[in-house]
Order: sequence, then structure tokens, then C-alpha cells
Amino acid sequence: MIKALAFIHKMDGLSDSDFRNYYENKHAPLASSLLSFEGYERNYIDSALNPLFASLGSISIFQYQSMESLDVIGKQMSSDAGETLRNDEVKFMNVSKNYFVLTESKQLTEHEFNKKIFYMAKSHDVLNLLDSYKGLKKISDNLIIEPNDVIGIAEYGITKEASLDALEHLIQEYPQAMIASCVF
Repeated sequence: MIKALAFIHKMDGLSDSDFRNYYENKHAPLASSLLSFEGYERNYIDSALNPLFASLGSISIFQYQSMESLDVIGKQMSSDAGETLRNDEVKFMNVSKNYFVLTESKQLTEHEFNKKIFYMAKSHDVLNLLDSYKGLKKISDNLIIEPNDVIGIAEYGITKEASLDALEHLIQEYPQAMIASCVF
């Protein structure tokens, strides 16, 4: 499976809740009406829990079964539909900070989680760095198709066994870990 992980930044001065409200109630329905997604999920970043990523509003995941499926979206984004979406994005995103990576992803679980952790890995060893944390379930390594500095983005679901103390400890030990709330 191919996943595009889009790192979507909030417009300056926009709160986490205002960003999420606009994205869920305006932008996501608009995007779903204009584009043919095979999978579309938004993972909202809480800036209080993720101080290193205070401007990041969402890690949005777009799933495709093949490069051909991805090409269909590319064509749709080159049409009037893409222009409509880009005009809407400037209403709540800091578009100049946004970026995405294409990954080859093998799903290790089909379970849907309400909360996740994303961790950028510069080596294969780091992809498994959080595997031993109680209450985390590996979803995918998300290996970047054309890696530069980062080779993959480890994606974990947070289970009910995870305690708040353990998550706070994890963030203190690994401040580059990003905790997110998921919407499918």
C-alpha cells in the first residue's frame, strides 16, 4: 500500500480547536466530494502535548493501492477540483509550511485507534525505538519511497493499556514523537 503522509500546518494565530473544526466541517467534506480517495484520515496534533510541533495541525494520511491510483488524484488536483481545494486551504492552513512524503506501508494491524504516535526515523533501528512501550501497537513503519534524511515514519496506535504517566514519560524522553487524535 502507498500512503501519502501530509504534514499540514495551521494558519498563524489559529487555535488547535478552530483548525480541527474547519478541517472536519468544511475542508474534509469538500475534499471528499471532489476527489476519489481510497483512504483518508486526519490525525490532529495537540500543541500542548507536542510543543516542538506547535504549528502542526494534522498529519493527514491518504491511502492508495497503487501508483496508478495516486496518479488519478494527481490528475484531479490538476483540474478545477484542485483549484477549489487550494483556495479553501489558505483559509485555515499555513500552506507554505505544508509538505508530504510518499511511503510504502505494510499495515501490521487493521485495528483503528483513536490516538496515535508518529516518530520520524533516520535509521532502521529507530523505526523500532518505541516498540517496547506498554500500550503502543505498531501500525506501520511507513518507509519513505525516496528517502533523504528520514527513512521512515513509525506509526503506533495508543491502546487502552497506555497510561498518561507512560505517555508523558515517552514525550519527555523522545520529544520528537508526535501524539495525535485520529478521525477516519
